[in-house]
Amino acid sequence: MNTFDRRLRAFSIDTSFAFFLVLCLIPIPLDADIKKYLVGVIYFGVSLVPYLFGSGQTFGKRIQKIKVIKNTSELVPTKYVVPNRFYLILREFTKCCFIIMTFGLYILVAGIVSTNREDGRTIHDFIFKTRVIVLTRYSTDRTEMNRTSSAEKSLKGYSYDD
Repeated sequence: MNTFDRRLRAFSIDTSFAFFLVLCLIPIPLDADIKKYLVGVIYFGVSLVPYLFGSGQTFGKRIQKIKVIKNTSELVPTKYVVPNRFYLILREFTKCCFIIMTFGLYILVAGIVSTNREDGRTIHDFIFKTRVIVLTRYSTDRTEMNRTSSAEKSLKGYSYDD
């Protein structure tokens, strides 16, 4: 199952949280250089610190009920193994650097790669031999349905010429 929708929502939650923390810096009277440094610390902190204490989930991933695991050959793993914290932090740091260096274009490329693959892996998943799995399905998740011929006919609709 493709997880890019949830991954994008989780990234948006994490980025929004970091942006909120940066907005809290505005009224604090500090030197501009210190504020620039703190913005970087906040961005990387929101992205990396959860991996020090959790097991493969940032705040956004926890809300979206997705998790980073080691890659296996199974599309739906029966048992999953979380990579060690060093690899999780390095993976997230690499992803953050790709996003910053490409001015966000990496997210678009990662989305294209992820949606065109059955396992939903992106470039940083290939580098670190990881993948993201869904822990709980939502009723709004898109699923592939087998359609019968009568269902196809009713979905097709009718024209005035019939």
